[in-house]
Amino acid sequence: MKIKRKKKRRIILKIVLLIILTALFVFASAFNSFIPSGFANFYSSKVFPYVSMPAGCINMLFHNSLTEGIVVCGFPLLAVCLVSWLVILIKKMMTKGTAAYLYMSYRNLMIILIIGSVIFQAMHGINYRRDDIEKELKLTDKAELTYEDYCAALKWAYLGMIEARSHLGEDFNGVAHMQSSFENTALYACSLLDSFSDEYGIPLSRNYVRAKPVSLSHYWSYTGIVGMYDMFLGEANINTDDMNVTEFPATVCHELCHAKGYASETDCNLLATLACCSSARADFRYCGFQRIFFDLYYMTEEIADGTGQVCPQYIYTSEMDAVFRDLDAYSIYWWSIEDEIERIHNWSGVDIEETSDRVNDAFLKSNGEEGVVTYTVPDSIYVRFYLTHIAGK
Repeated sequence: MKIKRKKKRRIILKIVLLIILTALFVFASAFNSFIPSGFANFYSSKVFPYVSMPAGCINMLFHNSLTEGIVVCGFPLLAVCLVSWLVILIKKMMTKGTAAYLYMSYRNLMIILIIGSVIFQAMHGINYRRDDIEKELKLTDKAELTYEDYCAALKWAYLGMIEARSHLGEDFNGVAHMQSSFENTALYACSLLDSFSDEYGIPLSRNYVRAKPVSLSHYWSYTGIVGMYDMFLGEANINTDDMNVTEFPATVCHELCHAKGYASETDCNLLATLACCSSARADFRYCGFQRIFFDLYYMTEEIADGTGQVCPQYIYTSEMDAVFRDLDAYSIYWWSIEDEIERIHNWSGVDIEETSDRVNDAFLKSNGEEGVVTYTVPDSIYVRFYLTHIAGK
């Protein structure tokens, strides 16, 4: 009787342990949903730089992407482990010990997931709850932006874009390119973000982060992704298959913003774009101002049509010819990628890009974001930045 009672007690304790581990995993996964923004602000600005420093120091030792290496080697290894687990399970089912084997498997899985969730929250998740960059920039709280405000900001973006483009060399097709290698660009982007955050008082981590090129970038492009922050390794991974001057500088800055403490896609795009505009390098300025120009142009045109006014016709000037050549080169690359994706879709029935978008959308929503729409920066923020920090000087 005592033996049966002890066995029953052990079973109950094991069930309780599994319930506790499962509850801890659920709590750790959703931890950032429960913390106040005040705590997140303190953590992101004061604690995160120290938490992320060890991973950053390790990453600096390697030129190539550690994330890519783990993914390439990890998936086959994971498949082997899964097959081995199934083989052992079948053997246990044919003899004895199935329940104990399943218990240990689930327990170990929960422990791994809990550790992963804690690392995720420490390296990224909590940063979703910090104040928006819009608040940190102390932008004007003007109740309603006028058409004239949009026109003034649009002119600022246009002149900045054309001035920067005039300093860029061209290839035989008349297309501009990056001014330096990936390594120099990544190094510069990190220092650029530091100087921009110093100038505007943005609590961005001052840790040096080494952005990494991905060797399989061409195949990565099938997902439509041009950059990714690995929150477990603290690594900024960059797609280098097409280092197009119209987007590449902002992409590098965007991923570095994640690694320096900002999780929101809106904030990272805003920071990256404005930092590029403040750069001493023409290729970075060109990228930043071009982003703002096209964001503002179509909105300004829409406002003009609605109010019966005439939108400034910057888009039809001769200076825009060079800009459109650059954009055409960018489009040609992605058209070729779409052709390859279509062939894969016809062969396998799998739409890689659509699947990638769905996964990314679900991930962002699980962290309290509105999904992939958060990659879009509201055009009004650019206008308010211009009114506050450019026109107001």
